[in-house]
Amino acid sequence: MSAQATEAPQKQAPLKVGAQAVEDCLPCRIVGSAALGGVGIYALNQSRAHQPGSIVGKRILAGLGVCFLVASALRWTK
Repeated sequence: MSAQATEAPQKQAPLKVGAQAVEDCLPCRIVGSAALGGVGIYALNQSRAHQPGSIVGKRILAGLGVCFLVASALRWTK
């Protein structure tokens, strides 16, 4: 057997958030921002008046939709 087959796989060191900034690749930022934005738009659409549900539930969905859209913008810029 080769020496590589018997060695245990090395674990990556945990990322230090406070010590250094970690940047994602551009495709990761695009996919993440699009996913968060899509969920935000879907939640805002479900909170519209013509959708079934209670007023309180629609307001909660509207708040979540705005939060997801803000998260999408933050994901893209940072």
